[in-house]
Amino acid sequence: MSPPEPERGGASPRTLAPGSAPMPEPTPILTPISTAMNTAGALIVLGMVVIVNIDVFGRWLANTPLAGTLEMTEMGVVAVVYLTIAHAVGGKRLTRSDALLGALANRGKTRIVNALRLIFNCAGVVVFALIAWGQIPRVIDAWERGYFKGNVGIFTAPTWPLETIMLLGAVAAGLQFLVLAWRRLQDLRG
Repeated sequence: MSPPEPERGGASPRTLAPGSAPMPEPTPILTPISTAMNTAGALIVLGMVVIVNIDVFGRWLANTPLAGTLEMTEMGVVAVVYLTIAHAVGGKRLTRSDALLGALANRGKTRIVNALRLIFNCAGVVVFALIAWGQIPRVIDAWERGYFKGNVGIFTAPTWPLETIMLLGAVAAGLQFLVLAWRRLQDLRG
C-alpha cells in the first residue's frame, strides 16, 4: 500500500485518500523529454524482440544466426534502463518500499513523511549526479578513441551512443529527483 502523497494542483497541496496510488507530478519541460526518452526505450525493446526472433529463426531454419545479436541486446538492455528511469521517477513508479511512510501517513505525520521523501529525493539527486559526472569522461573516451563492442570482422558497434544515452538518462533522472525534492521542500514550508 502506498502512502498518500501531496498532489500539485492549486495554491495548496492536497493529500490523496489513504490507499490510493501516488499521482505523478508533471513538469512542463521534463515530462515531454522523459516521455520521449521512455518511448525510445520502448522502441528499443521492440527492436530487441525483432533481433532475437530473427536470430532464433535464422538458427532454426537456416543454421545462420544473426551476427551481433548478443552485443546488440546487451547494449539495448542498458540503453532501455537509462532511457526509462527518468520517466519512472517522474511518474512515481520507481521501485521502493513505502511501509514506514504509509504507517506514518496513516497516523497523520505528513511533515515527517514529506521530510523523509525530501531526503530520499535529495539522495536520488546525488546518486544520479555522481553517475552523470562519472559518465562524462567515458563518453569523451568512447568518442575520441573509437571504442566498440563485438568482434572485428564479424560485428562491431561503437559504444559512444550507449555512453551518451547513459549520461542523458542520468541527467534526466537527477533533474526529476531535483524537482521532486523542491516540491517536498515547498510542502514542508507550506
